[in-house]
Amino acid sequence: MEATARALTGLTEEAASRRLAECGPNEFPQPRPPGLLVRAARQLADPMSILLLVAGLVTLVVLGEVPEGAAIVTILLVNVIIGVSQETKADRAVRALRTLTAPMAKVVRDGAVRRIPAAEVVPGDVMQVAAGDRVPADARLLEASGLGVDESMLTGESLSADKRVTAPGEGPGAETGTNVPPADRHGELFAGTLVVRGAGVAEVTGTGGGTEMGRIAAALGGGVKGPLAVELAQVSRRIGLVAVLAGIVMILIGLTRVQRGEAALLDIILAGVALAIAAVPESLAAAVTTALALGSQRMARLGVIVRRLSAIEALGATTVIATDKTGTLTTGHLTVVDQVTVPGGDLWRAALRCNDARDGLGDAVDVALAVAAERRGVRLQPEERRLADRPFEAETKSMAVITSVAAGDRGSRPLLTVKGAPEVVLARCVPGEETDRLAAAVSGLADRGLRVLALAEKDTGDLDAGGLRPLGLVALRDEIRPSAPQAVADCRAAGIRVVMVTGDHADTARAIAEEVGIEADPVVTGAALDALGGSVGSPGTGEHAHAERSARLREAAVLARVDPATKLDLVRVLRSGGEVVAMTGDGVNDAPALRNADVGVAMAGEEGTDVAREAAAVVVTNGELGTIVSGVREGRRLHHNVASMIGYLLIGNLAEILIVLTGLIAWPELVVPLLPVQLLWINLVLDGIPAIALGVDRPAGDPLALRPRVGGLLSWRVLTRIALRALVVGALVFAAVESARRLGWSEEQVRGQAVLALVFARLTLAYVVRARRRTFERGWWRGRAVLVAVAATAALQVLVTVIPPLGAPLALVPLPAAGWAMALGAAVLSVIVCDLIRFGERGARRGAEDDAGGRTGRAVAGRDAEPAGRGAS
Repeated sequence: MEATARALTGLTEEAASRRLAECGPNEFPQPRPPGLLVRAARQLADPMSILLLVAGLVTLVVLGEVPEGAAIVTILLVNVIIGVSQETKADRAVRALRTLTAPMAKVVRDGAVRRIPAAEVVPGDVMQVAAGDRVPADARLLEASGLGVDESMLTGESLSADKRVTAPGEGPGAETGTNVPPADRHGELFAGTLVVRGAGVAEVTGTGGGTEMGRIAAALGGGVKGPLAVELAQVSRRIGLVAVLAGIVMILIGLTRVQRGEAALLDIILAGVALAIAAVPESLAAAVTTALALGSQRMARLGVIVRRLSAIEALGATTVIATDKTGTLTTGHLTVVDQVTVPGGDLWRAALRCNDARDGLGDAVDVALAVAAERRGVRLQPEERRLADRPFEAETKSMAVITSVAAGDRGSRPLLTVKGAPEVVLARCVPGEETDRLAAAVSGLADRGLRVLALAEKDTGDLDAGGLRPLGLVALRDEIRPSAPQAVADCRAAGIRVVMVTGDHADTARAIAEEVGIEADPVVTGAALDALGGSVGSPGTGEHAHAERSARLREAAVLARVDPATKLDLVRVLRSGGEVVAMTGDGVNDAPALRNADVGVAMAGEEGTDVAREAAAVVVTNGELGTIVSGVREGRRLHHNVASMIGYLLIGNLAEILIVLTGLIAWPELVVPLLPVQLLWINLVLDGIPAIALGVDRPAGDPLALRPRVGGLLSWRVLTRIALRALVVGALVFAAVESARRLGWSEEQVRGQAVLALVFARLTLAYVVRARRRTFERGWWRGRAVLVAVAATAALQVLVTVIPPLGAPLALVPLPAAGWAMALGAAVLSVIVCDLIRFGERGARRGAEDDAGGRTGRAVAGRDAEPAGRGAS
């Protein structure tokens, strides 16, 4: 009686206004985005940016060198603009959630039904919903008549949820509270979901940020950096550290020379600017961005839209894909996959009679049955009319209709058709051989993870009649995407573990996983995790419970009946264990995990939501998991190329630091063997072209086999190799400059010799860093982009060296023939010495493997071939 009274009267307008003032509008809270100045300040906080800013200001203000100073500041501004524009895209995800709330709502106020803007709905309002309505707020049901709601965007289940009025403690589905998954709360409605059948009256319990979808919006506020962003930040810090150490050395040397009268203070300042420019690889950001942009264009042609460029490389570094079942491994549409018929029965005509789907719209089960009947050429007679019906309800687990069908000369007769759970429908059938046969077949179908329905009929006008004639069984399943099994197999071959995450029941999840090739054990359910305690990291979770929950998440192959918080926990646990996680999904429930994964991949199929697309870094337009494999392939190719690019640039910059410091000690008349304008020419123009070419390079073989390096792009092993190669280049350039000095050349010629030898030696590094075994290995000439870039860069350097008008702005003059010979010698020797170092590293690694694993034939075979996944060396 109390519920009925509330449903009739609702709130008063005065009470509603008061609650609206207290609780705020029924909208998701929008955090105030940071201003442009704050965003720019974040970009300038990078150590490399600070170093460039100081160098630019000193060049402009102290030295008065306007062209060089303007060039440095311009480079810095371009990098800041790129960073700010990328950051603003992250704010769209929360705003996209607003489009999912109903614009209008039907509520009872002062005893009358009124339509009001959804934003004005308040807790305590009594609202009415019917088929086709979007639910405006979270609510507790007071009345329900055949109510079915599509909650797939929230729960991930392809079947619509049956809703009924429940009381706490009365049985399964009556539980309430945020600790109970939405799929198991049958007496509640959730904001943003869609009513597909029936009608209901409910009392609003939560609005805006207090709804299930509002909690998802709050979870979107975070976000993580991808592996490439993390490693590039590491590059910045290490370069900054090297620059600081080099700066300390330079200050000590410079001040000593100033005190002795061997150098002027301005010369030391000039050397400091040169050192700063030498330490910062100015073309790194542009080269990486260009490579990523070109990679995103290639991926777009494959159906993969990249919203954040760094996600391409992150996708290539992926070690675990946490994939949503509905819409990713499956199409998200139910389909009939099996049937058991009774001879003489008209199963599919009965399926059409007991069906509310119209024009492909309606409950997912009804649509699937209608499609299956149409494929079999079955249609109802035009004269058939529905006389009465009882919609599907969770209590009865069945639907019943009475139709008027032709009865020959007698005109028409009423026919009862019943569809529903086998245990309910068959219990109403006449006992006999066919009924027993159908009952025995149910378990075999259910064990395959199929949804089984039974159909029966009787010539009667009584909806509750017994003694029905069994017609057969229909088995339905969320249709597997044809490409899913091959995509899972490709992931396994690439060393990527696939974890299926779904809101479906454990048996269904296990069956789907086994069919697509995912190792189905262990299957971990949301209930099993909830029994261990709260979410990972929540204040109420004990240390033991936290460890146990994390262990279960880490080992899970299939997660079933889980809520959004569990998906987010999965991502965080896997990432904390060192995994690079790609999370796929298409619904609102996937959004927090998409945002917090290393790379979020939205499956933008027919059921894809704006929230998922805005929260993700990558959007797959055709919804195919197989397309993600193409993205992984492109990402691993790019990972190899970025490793080559970073190695190429850092070797050159470290060599420049060595040369600048050497000039302070060994060449007092030069002070700075490489002027700031010459370093900018090398770092921006001559380095930028080969670096971009390395970014678009196509390595031999299948890029999917190029597994990410152990320890990342800048492991200590890689840094050691970079330092050794930089030392080689620096020593060769030092030898060339020292020879030029001893030959009595002018300062301009000596500096020109330093630039020419450095450029030629660095150009050969483009082939050194991209090679896996030796520099000019078989097929080295097939990298056309690198070949063209090296040739073009060499030609540019030749032109500015031999043509005085072109070389004058760079303080370059023509060189004698001996200078060209020394530069070519430096180029050739850099290749030879670097390959010798490579062979020495491989020999040392073999020795270590022998010590660790013994000299067995199997160990020898394993070490002879360096893993392709280690990339360029």
